[in-house]
Amino acid sequence: MNMKNEYLKSAIQFAKEAGQLILENMNQSNTIQQKLNHADLVTEVDQLSEDLLRKQIKTMYPDHWILSEEATGQEDPFEIIKKEKSGIGWIIDPIDGTTNFIHRIPHFAVSIGIVNGGEPMIGVVYNPATDDLYYAVKGEGAFHNETSIQVSKESGIQQAVLATGFPSKEWKENSSVSKQIHALTGKCRNIRLLGAASLDLCFVAKGLISGFWHDELNPWDTAAGLLILQEAGGKVTTRCGQLYNLENRTLVASNGFIHDSLLKLLQF
Repeated sequence: MNMKNEYLKSAIQFAKEAGQLILENMNQSNTIQQKLNHADLVTEVDQLSEDLLRKQIKTMYPDHWILSEEATGQEDPFEIIKKEKSGIGWIIDPIDGTTNFIHRIPHFAVSIGIVNGGEPMIGVVYNPATDDLYYAVKGEGAFHNETSIQVSKESGIQQAVLATGFPSKEWKENSSVSKQIHALTGKCRNIRLLGAASLDLCFVAKGLISGFWHDELNPWDTAAGLLILQEAGGKVTTRCGQLYNLENRTLVASNGFIHDSLLKLLQF
């Protein structure tokens, strides 16, 4: 087994173990804390899941660095990414979609991205509530539960179902996201707010939706889903149209065919 396949096998194992822990605690009474505001939440299960993932990674790969949501504290994750250009790193979100988890909406995931030299090498996104596993190895295609996946073929924005989300600080009246949605209203088939960026990227990869955009995402939101989408034939840029990397703060993802139209509508 080559090293990339070993890392993939480990990432899937760790994600499923964390997923089992999450499910076991889903119907329990969990302590909920606010981070930035009442829309930015964390539970004790987020921390338990992260602790499990970090322990497993450090046990098997002690020389690899880790960037995880709950352990960053006040550090800027984008600055950490810039510093960690060498070696292999694991970028993890122990529960992407915490609000959905709290309200028992089955759209949340464990997200694990493995990078080498700052570039995504492996992506694993696992939804334990539905047992949906998405994964990719760079250069080897994208998969959903062992079945190869590809982006949708819609070529017109009018036929496209899109998704987005509100950054926590933008959950307010007259937010920039509201203006973006207004700019697309009536131009596309419809817009969904699903609440877990890693899974939204996988939905684009599988062709369930044709585009997704979001501002102020963190590397743990995108490191896994980014590669899965790219390996499924999708396109990912910043809102300015530049090639997206993990140091960027805006993201526009699509099947590629509608990308220019989507970017144009988001420029105002």
